[in-house]
Amino acid sequence: MTDTAPEITITPDRGPQLIYTSYDPKDCTVTLVPVDRVAVEDPRERALCRALLLHALTLLDASEPARTNGMAAR
Repeated sequence: MTDTAPEITITPDRGPQLIYTSYDPKDCTVTLVPVDRVAVEDPRERALCRALLLHALTLLDASEPARTNGMAAR
């Protein structure tokens, strides 16, 4: 048995999707949750998902041009 998650490919059915992926090595299952449409239910997974989303938003904010009047430069 392997202790790494299998490689998966996700093809959105329409438009971009935001998907939280978790892997349980005990039973070798991969769970995909489209977090832009439904919330993760397990409390531990919710905390991890929230941390990842906050990190992604921090990266997006850091990549924005400097604001001079309270609005992002375009």
